[in-house]
Formats: sequence, structure tokens, C-alpha cells
Amino acid sequence: MHYRMTVLLLAALLIACFSNGTLAKTPTDDLLQKANDYLGKGQYYLALREAESVLGNRITQEQQSLAYGIKGNTLLIMQRYSEAEESLLKAYELTEEKQRKAGYANSLGVLYLKMQDQTKPPQFFRLAAELVENDPILALRIKLNQMRVQPENVSLPGFTTILSEIAAVDSADERIRYYLNLASIVKSYALPSHTELIQHALESAHADSTVNTDKSLRIEALDSLAEFYESQGKSEQALALSELAASLTDRMDVDDLMIQIEWRKGRIYQQQKRDNEALIAFGKAVDYVQAIRRDIPVSYEDGKSSFRKTLEPIYLGYTHQLLKKAGHQNGEAKQQTLLLARQTIELIKQSELEDFLGGRCLIEGMQRSELDDMDMQAAILYPIILEDRLELLVGIGKTIRQFSVSVSREQLRDAINSLSGQLRKWTISPGDMGDSDAYQQPAENIYRWMIAPIERDLEKESIKTLVIVPDGMMRLVPFAALYDGRVHLIEKYAVSVSPGMSLLGNRNSRPLHSYQTLLAGISKPGPAVEKISESTINKLLLADSQYRDQQIVSRSLFNHHLRNPAITRETHSPVSGLQDIQSKLSLPGVETELVSLKEALKSTLLLNEQFTVANFYQQVSTQSFDIVHIASHGFFSSDADKSFLMAYDDILKLDDLKSFLKRGKDATKGIQLLTFSACETAEGDDRAPLGFTGAALKADAQSALGSLWPISDEAASQLMISFYKNLMQHKSKAEALRQAQLELLKTDHLRHPSFWSPFILVGNWL
Repeated sequence: MHYRMTVLLLAALLIACFSNGTLAKTPTDDLLQKANDYLGKGQYYLALREAESVLGNRITQEQQSLAYGIKGNTLLIMQRYSEAEESLLKAYELTEEKQRKAGYANSLGVLYLKMQDQTKPPQFFRLAAELVENDPILALRIKLNQMRVQPENVSLPGFTTILSEIAAVDSADERIRYYLNLASIVKSYALPSHTELIQHALESAHADSTVNTDKSLRIEALDSLAEFYESQGKSEQALALSELAASLTDRMDVDDLMIQIEWRKGRIYQQQKRDNEALIAFGKAVDYVQAIRRDIPVSYEDGKSSFRKTLEPIYLGYTHQLLKKAGHQNGEAKQQTLLLARQTIELIKQSELEDFLGGRCLIEGMQRSELDDMDMQAAILYPIILEDRLELLVGIGKTIRQFSVSVSREQLRDAINSLSGQLRKWTISPGDMGDSDAYQQPAENIYRWMIAPIERDLEKESIKTLVIVPDGMMRLVPFAALYDGRVHLIEKYAVSVSPGMSLLGNRNSRPLHSYQTLLAGISKPGPAVEKISESTINKLLLADSQYRDQQIVSRSLFNHHLRNPAITRETHSPVSGLQDIQSKLSLPGVETELVSLKEALKSTLLLNEQFTVANFYQQVSTQSFDIVHIASHGFFSSDADKSFLMAYDDILKLDDLKSFLKRGKDATKGIQLLTFSACETAEGDDRAPLGFTGAALKADAQSALGSLWPISDEAASQLMISFYKNLMQHKSKAEALRQAQLELLKTDHLRHPSFWSPFILVGNWL
């Protein structure tokens, strides 16, 4: 995987840490050696634990330097860059030994390279080169790193010279590392003229590994050459090397190379239509991922998780083979295979949420739910998007049914983007009613692919609630608006969304009509506006003017112009004009909504100046609430750290919700429903709706209700009042939302789905 090269860039340091003489055998030295060994084996959390344990003791300055060095390199490989920087700088400052200083300077160069800093990597690599003295191995590694950041000084003859220098290294282990490192550098230039050089370096590493006693390096050399052969279309050679590498992994601790090897075997077997072998290989790859999942770092770029590139394809490859196998089975055997396919999809959901929320502990500590115990009048639909088709798994009772639809991923993406775009666009610029039906064609297409194939079974089983577990881009679909040519999906079924049936279940369900409710909202923003950056405020006012031009009061802080708004605890927006900004961001319907709800519910109300962060915390920490309803500006993005709600005086982030609500009175009981009646998600970002789920999970809530895009203040207020009225009539949450949406559908000026379809219920629908 992509972080393997980070290990190669640092490997010399891992050895250098303990190569300068024999350390005295003190308990601290033993712990340092243990931490270093864990790091070398790729057991990063264990390495981190041991290094931090050492730093908690009274130790020498040089031991501190070693501990910080191990900690910093571990954090670097885990892609926790800011923490890594702090530790590595401390390690560099604390050590008096030039060789170690050189090693830490090399690590800092790698760190800044990973952080895409344009100036610091060359500086630190140059410093490392100046400090290194009698360590030709570290010197050569630093030279290779310098080549990585100074391509203008590199030429084919230069690479050839490096090859000669590597060949002269005495240690076969080090030669292998250098050959692999050099091949990686040359590959990064993506020049066809360098192909032979890459092949030479990798084949040299392979040749050295045949006489090498380090099995891990042998496997790494085989894997790298197999990867190269596969990229050159030499599948048979790639497969042979991968099978040899796999045979060497017996009785070894699982690491990322084993995942790579089995994944490659699965891909090649799949191309060769050797389905049984492909199924076994993909299955092993998935098992290996699960075994070391917490040690696999995930990075983010432009809001997109590297999970999509590094892990999801492995799960989907396994799912593809399972579904293919199930297509040729019947009876109990078919059910078992489909169950395994569904469980694999659940692993995708779980892993993606772990990455979104930044840790496994929250997910692993949750109580699981089993489909067998769910509502017998509900169908659980998993739409699984594969490259050439859409697979539908429908759970009704204890039976799973499989449907295959011939539609490409691109066709689906185009229809989803068109539907979402048309409805968002119409919300902001309704125009004449002639444009109001533009959404229907993509809505019909998605209905034909996703609902029509299963509709006969739904009718036969008298299904009333459709629970959809969306995959990737499907999270952007306002399912209520899907259209069969006559009526919308919401006119046939109550619709709910689940992040995964193993993540939010129906635990502790109780009658909703007696719930204690906290109502919090702002009809006119307060000082919290000053906590948003000036550039974001300017975009906000532009967005607001578009709504005002249409004489619509929008219940949202951001529209489609804002993908990832900048928020800060510091004041950036100018005080002058603050009253004008607050006026333009006013939500007059919020006060009407909350006052009406207070009359209908057993509730506590925090409105405007009363809805401060401190008051919110005081209420949830001293009272037990079953429903928390927040009617305020807010935004959910693909980054949990950038998702927030606006109180009157400050910003509430997801972690604030978690901290406040989980420390509340009788927190073990959990919240039944968390409602956001004025929030939206980033347009076109299929991870953004995870914000609803993340908020529910962090607050330990069974369900969350919110909107995919900004809608009119009037529509939101009317829908929310109707929703709670329906709840008080003992309807399920999903049916209560359905009836509220139908009420808007029957209201002449609010009948367009742009007003009612963006509201989605996530989690427990009962």
C-alpha cells in the first residue's frame, strides 16, 4: 500500500537507532528496543504505546531522543503529521550524536515531503547529508531521498550511477531496500524510457532476496516485482511471483504486504475467470485487512478518503465474487453466500465510518443489531455499485433476495448527479413551473434500476417501510423523490436510510409519545457569526442574496457554492456590518416552529440568546432527554472536523456534541432522536451525509433527521411541526416523516420535491 514507501524511506533510521554500540540492558532500553521492533514489524499502535510508556518515566536525554524518534517515525507512517513533526523535532534537538541527528533530519525531510511542503524537504535532506559521517548506508538513503525532491538534478546516467553504488553495498538486506527505493523514485517520474531501469532495480532486489535470510524482505521484493509485471501486462509472471510470496507467509504476523499479494492474486484470477481461486484470494485479503485494520493509516485529499483506493476495492472484489457464486446457487447455500456478501458490505460501511470519525473505538463499542429482530413489514435494501452492474440485496424477514441490474457505474453517477443537481438548483432558482419537472427523468431512471426490480416482492410481502443502506454516491440520493412515472416513492413507502445495519439498530426502543425533548434554535444569529472566517461570510452573503432574489428565506448556512467552509474559534469577520449579516441570516420560521413544538411536546426550550454553548451543556448534563431538536444554521462535510452547528454565541462541532450528550444525566440510556432542521451537506460529496450518521453515533443516538440541502424556512418549519405531531400519534419515525412529506406534497406552493425530499431519517426507523 502507499505507506509502504514511507517505511522504505525511513528504514535506515530504524536500524540506526540501535546500531551505535550495545545499549546497557536497563528496563528503559528494553522498552525502547521493544518499541523499535514493533515499528519494524508494522505494529504501529504497539510501537506508539511502548514509546509513550518510556517517555512517562525518568530517563536520560539520549533515551528521550530515541523514544521521541520512534514515536515520531511511527506517527509519520500513521500519517498523523502534526504530531509526528512535534516528536521528531524534539528527537532532533535532544540527541547529541551526529548520526542520530542525521537520521532525524532525514525523517523530517520525509515528513515535510509527505506534507507537500515545497521548501523544507530539500533543506532537511541537505542537513542530513552534512551530518552523516561514517554511515554509508544512511548516506545513500539520504541521497536517494534528495533525488526524490530534486528531479531537476536527476538523469538516466545519474540513476545508473546510483545502481552501481547500491551494487557495492555489502549488506544484501540494504541492497534490497535501496533497489526498491530507487525503483519507486524512478516510477514517480512516469517516463517510458525508465521502464528498463525500474525492471533492472526490481529484478536485482529479487535476485538478492533469493540468498537473503530475512523472509519479510524476500516477500517485499517478490511483491514489488509482481506489481511491476502486472502493470506491464505480464499477468502470468505477476501471478507466479505472488503465489510464491504467498507461500512464504505461513506462520507470519499479518502485514499490509500479505493484503497486497492476495488482492493481486484475486484480480488476476478474476481476469482469468478462475472464480474459485479468485474468491479464496479476495477472502484472504479481506481477512488480512480486518486483522490489521487499525494499523492501516488512511489519508484525505480534497475531502476524499484513501480508503476508497486502498481498501474498498478489496471488499468489493470479494463481494463481486460472492454475488457471482450466489447467482449459481439455490436454497440454503445461496442464503449463506448472500449473507456473507452482505456482511462484507457491512465491513465497508464500518471501516468508512471509522475513518470519518477518526477511530475504531466508537464503532467497536456499539451494540450490534440483527436483521432477524427487525420490523417484519420493513425491507432492507443494499444497492451495491459494481463497475458493470448494480446488485440489489433485499432482506425481508430472514430471507435475502438477489437482483442484478445491467447499468454501469458511470450511468448511475450521471443520473444521481443530475437528480441531486436539478433539485438543489430548483430550490435556489425555481423559475417558471415549466422547469419544475426536469428532475423526473433521472428520478425515473434511478427508480427503474433500483426499485422496479424488487417492487413485485415488496408488494407480495406487504412491505410498508423501505430501509436503504446506500453505497458511496447513493448517499446523495433523496430517495423519497424517486419517481415511477406516476407517483413518488414516498407515496408508496416510508423511507429510511441506514449507514449499515450493524451500526445503528433498534436497541432500547420505547414509545415515542412520552419523550422528554430539548428544543434549541436561533431565529437570528448572535456572536457566533464572528467565529466564521471572513471569506466564508462573504460566500454566505452571496448565497443568501440568491435566495433573497427569489423571495425565499433559506434555512441553511451554506448553499452549493460552499464545499468545505472554514470555521475557527478566532474572530475573523469584521464587526462593522455584523447586524446586517445577522439580519440576512435570520430564520423567522424557527421561532414559530420551536414555540409550536414546545406546546406539543414535553420539552425545554433554548431560543436565541438562551441557546449558548454553556446553556446547552448545562441542560444536557442536568436533565435526561430522549429527543434533541436543533433548529440552527449548520453544515456537514466529508471531514468530521469541519462539520458544525451554530449556537447563539459559538460553534458546536461533532466532538462537542459527543462530549456534551454523552456526559448528560442518565447518558447510558441514549438519545432516541437527534434532529437538525436547518443543516445541509456539501454538494457532490458522497461522504458528507456521513455527518448525520457521525453526529448520531457520537451522541449515542438511535436516529438522526436532517436535510441534504437548504430548503425554505417555511417548508422546514411546516414539515417539522407535522413530523412531531405524527410521532405523538404513535407512528414510527419513518412513517411520521413520510406523512409530513406527503403533507407538503399536497400543499400547492410546496409540492415540488425540492422542498420535502431532502429530509432523510438515518438509523432506527421505528
